[in-house]
Amino acid sequence: MMILEAGWKYDQGTVTDQDMAMAKLKATEMLAFVADEAIQIHGGMGLMDDLPLERIWRDARVERIWEGTSEIQRHIISRALLRAVGG
Repeated sequence: MMILEAGWKYDQGTVTDQDMAMAKLKATEMLAFVADEAIQIHGGMGLMDDLPLERIWRDARVERIWEGTSEIQRHIISRALLRAVGG
């Protein structure tokens, strides 16, 4: 829902940096979690070229870095939250 809302706000022209940072952080962290779980389930076979899991796992790692690392996204979110409470 968070990602859909960020996309809707983007289409409406009302999206904020915080909205986009939260959507990117959640999406990339969940992608990494799911890819790790898939590798874990498939064991060594998950890292072979026979399955697409190795590429998905590698791409998931890159997505957490591309367009701002997860730490940068957290910084954007925290800055917006602190600004809202006068910090």
